[in-house]
Amino acid sequence: MNIPSRIGILEFLQQETHALNKKLFLLTAVSGVANAMNLAVINASVDALKTGGPSWQHFLWFGLSIALFVYSLRYVLYESSRIAENAICSVRVRLADKIRRSDLLALESIGATDIHARISRDTAAIAQSARPLFSAAQSAVMIAFTLGYIATVSPLAMFLCIGLIAGGAAIYLKDRKKYEEGLNTSSEEEDRLFTSLTGLLAGFKEIRINRAKSDDVFGDFAETAGRVRDVRTRVMILFSNNIVIIEMFLVLLLGAMVFVLPILSGSFTGSATKIVAAILFFFGPLGNVVTMIPVVSQVNVTIANLQRLEARLDDTLEKLTSFENSPIIDMRGFKSIRFDGLHFAYRDPDGNAAFQVGPIDFTLRHGEMLFLVGGNGSGKTTLLKLFTALYQPQQGVIRVDDEQIGPANIQSYRDLFSAIFSDFHLFDKLHGLRDAAPERINELLKLMEISHKTTFVDGYFSNTHLSTGQRKRLALVVSYLEDKAVYVFDEVAADQDPHFRRYFYETLLPDLKRAGKTVVVVTHDDRYHHIADRVLQMDYGTLREVPRSLDPDAPKLHFSAGRSAPPKEGSE
Repeated sequence: MNIPSRIGILEFLQQETHALNKKLFLLTAVSGVANAMNLAVINASVDALKTGGPSWQHFLWFGLSIALFVYSLRYVLYESSRIAENAICSVRVRLADKIRRSDLLALESIGATDIHARISRDTAAIAQSARPLFSAAQSAVMIAFTLGYIATVSPLAMFLCIGLIAGGAAIYLKDRKKYEEGLNTSSEEEDRLFTSLTGLLAGFKEIRINRAKSDDVFGDFAETAGRVRDVRTRVMILFSNNIVIIEMFLVLLLGAMVFVLPILSGSFTGSATKIVAAILFFFGPLGNVVTMIPVVSQVNVTIANLQRLEARLDDTLEKLTSFENSPIIDMRGFKSIRFDGLHFAYRDPDGNAAFQVGPIDFTLRHGEMLFLVGGNGSGKTTLLKLFTALYQPQQGVIRVDDEQIGPANIQSYRDLFSAIFSDFHLFDKLHGLRDAAPERINELLKLMEISHKTTFVDGYFSNTHLSTGQRKRLALVVSYLEDKAVYVFDEVAADQDPHFRRYFYETLLPDLKRAGKTVVVVTHDDRYHHIADRVLQMDYGTLREVPRSLDPDAPKLHFSAGRSAPPKEGSE
């Protein structure tokens, strides 16, 4: 894996936005120089007191310097906030796009926790450091033009200081409510963003075999990320306004000592003013610079973490890029899906095979209902991931009729499937099913007897916080709506009460078969084996056909042309 060399935050921002220009750096320097120039003008005015007081030129220079300072600092703070938020939005959307196009095995290797940390915590840390970084740069320029003055202040000067600082604090606090509301809104949008990200990861298998659903999920993520950017930018601009006001009041404070105190007190001396000016101008900026040193170091580590994550995703996508835009081929009319010598092995950190599946040779015919049985750890889940092309076989091939499945047509093959895996994820929105009629959706909810728990309103399910059995029924609703050629159900009947379990096997599955669907069911319910056309067993990674358990006492079933409602269930 090729991991890029570490870059700093400025290079990172430039790579993501290309918005760091000469004007931004120039005005960063100008704001520091203008701030230091304020002190120089004030000290010159103080010296002029010895010869009759400051001239009108001093007052003019003071006005010009403070105006330049306010303009340049505001520009720097505004632009740094926008640049940082645009950079983070760009990274989040790009990584989400690479995640959805990646391989399941690669994501399992990286781990959801690492991905969450990089895209949430690390990107937020970068955004939070950008504005203080430019502020610290401004302070560093000012420090270069300011030498320390040490002194004390007269009581009258101190009262004036307290009055002006209190006035500045009052102006700052008047916007406190708006600032807090903005932070709350930002936090809520961040929660929605990471809920969307969780859905992208937890529902990866479902969207990887359904391009329409994948595009829809990604579109929602990108839209949410844009809202986070906009809200956070507004909050940072409000905060920047307050910072400008505070900085301006510090300068006005020094101006008051020069232009007001000589009128109020004849005993005022220039040395005291110089000392106060030095304290105000030196220690604050110095603290900013010192504080930013460890922050910049931490941000550089954070950026390196992001680089490593993206490099790992790029490695998995490199071999798929040339086929990314391959057209979808309609394979729904297939006659058979055949495994020829399929083999897959999990590897430990040293590269040794830890568990392997195969070689597997078998053929699934169109319209067939297949039951897959086997103990825990026998390889059933791995076989399903190979069957749906979420895992790539390390040996052997999959063929649809006579066509071998490879990178150019793998998405077309995946589009055959609607799957409910044992670790399935429920989206609260019907991604990839924009044309689904709400009446049909609510009809299916009633059919699954969960309409009292959730409804479909305004494009969303009102509730997905259901019991495990109810969540599986809701997943069945979504799967039915997808109307795919091949259905894969991994222990869907588990966690159901006996009434619905019987309805699943004796009504729902035969309905799918009569509709011409091919169905693969992972099950431990051997009393229903007579429903299947064939029963296959996984045992230590190998696959073999076993006799069906035909129960002579099983009731004879009479299916109607339409779907009948399930028998009333007991408590779940």
